[in-house]
Amino acid sequence: MTNILNKKTPVLSLVFFISSYMFSWSQITQDYLQFAQYDLFGSARIQSMGGAFHALGGGVNSLHLNPAASAVNINSKIDFGLAFGSRQTKSTFSGELNTAQDNFFDFGHAGGVIVAEQINEDNPWRKIAFGFSMATLKNFDQSVAVKGNTDYGLSNYFTEQAQGTSLSDLQLGPSESLGSAYAALGNTLGRGAQLGLLAYQAYVIDPENEISNNVNYISAVNDRRQQSTFQELGGSLRQFNLNIATQYGENLFIGLNLNSHILRYTRSNVVSEDAIIANSPLQNLTYKSFERTDGEGFNLQLGAIYTPGDHWRLSLSYDSPTWWQLTEESVESLSSSFLINQGLENYLMDPDVRNYFEPYRLRTPSQWNAGLAYVFGPSGLISASLSRRDYSGGTFNNDGSEFFQNANAVIENSFDQSISAKLGGEYRYGPWRIRAGYWMESQAVKELGLEDNFGYSYGLGFYGGGWTLDAALVSYSNNTATALYQEQNRFTSRLNNQSFILSFGIDL
Repeated sequence: MTNILNKKTPVLSLVFFISSYMFSWSQITQDYLQFAQYDLFGSARIQSMGGAFHALGGGVNSLHLNPAASAVNINSKIDFGLAFGSRQTKSTFSGELNTAQDNFFDFGHAGGVIVAEQINEDNPWRKIAFGFSMATLKNFDQSVAVKGNTDYGLSNYFTEQAQGTSLSDLQLGPSESLGSAYAALGNTLGRGAQLGLLAYQAYVIDPENEISNNVNYISAVNDRRQQSTFQELGGSLRQFNLNIATQYGENLFIGLNLNSHILRYTRSNVVSEDAIIANSPLQNLTYKSFERTDGEGFNLQLGAIYTPGDHWRLSLSYDSPTWWQLTEESVESLSSSFLINQGLENYLMDPDVRNYFEPYRLRTPSQWNAGLAYVFGPSGLISASLSRRDYSGGTFNNDGSEFFQNANAVIENSFDQSISAKLGGEYRYGPWRIRAGYWMESQAVKELGLEDNFGYSYGLGFYGGGWTLDAALVSYSNNTATALYQEQNRFTSRLNNQSFILSFGIDL
């Protein structure tokens, strides 16, 4: 990792960042699942049918679900779509329920497919299709508000982080500023020393012994606190794919996707604590942090669709693991207010330093998908799909270090396989299409009693001959458990999403 002071230059080493931010159960849970789990995504037609599109094909965006889908198209085509909506997050901590609201807008999907028919009717390879498409797999925009009383305040967290750092390293020299000391500690001793510096200078922690080589610290105040957390997430995870698919004979379609992923993720946290006891020396403690993750990933998909007759559609597809290269950066500050002689003394520790961390790798797990559909001639269809993903199989870069071995063990022990089931249907009346869908995903986190994730959707489409206009209303709920910095203060959240998707397609 590299530290910079008021400018962009490299800063601290990665292991210091992860050991402070991700080695806890809570941070691994939040970040790992954020990058490994996807929202319901795709065109308005796909989402209005609950994502149950693996066995159908057709359109452009369906090739993100099954790469064989592009060869099902009769004509070349292009399509694009927008998504917007609102999100409400209900969080429970220490028996208190709090609600936060957020809105989002996104360019949901765009792409095109070129279909080339075989002229020689004796050749069993009837058709070949080439496609390029972009889809937003996940929009991170979300606000979270949490409030409740705790016996384990931020001062305890900073005390833990400071252990092992010499007192002399937490004291400022005659010509040393807070920012220069913070940057130097990050480059030499790591995140624990940086947090210890902020806490010591804000009088939040005390050394056990007032000697320069002291390495043990105690919290200045240990009384019960009222803790409030406000968190804002932002960014998106997008997939860009190159597709090739073909039709063999009358009934078999097979395809391949090469996928590139782009990740932009930000998280802003404000954790504030107020004294419950009126005469507590520490009246307020506020920790602010901003973290950004950028990444590029790659995976591939293989898929097949089989049509045994005029009505049935069967499919099987495989999504390989996604191999990520990620970078991190962060800024932070700590402020405290102490009651001294019936008056408040305020201290603000803002080093004005941005930490840049060395790139690291993450592999998110693979997924198997199976689909089954029945087409009622021109009047409509019903479709179902089943997917399996083992979230315990994800790993951070395995370089043999003890830290990464421990981090991967946490993932293996904290997560389980997840099964998602999707069901959707479409009824056709002249040029109009009426659609509905439902899906559920079993909880990937072990032993916390979280409810499964689920959602439902409705949609309306119009086919105008060589063009289509589709709209979808989507509602779903996701359940998570998070503990910012301290596992003792874990809280549960339910994200309720309401979104509207509008898609437009043209046959070429």
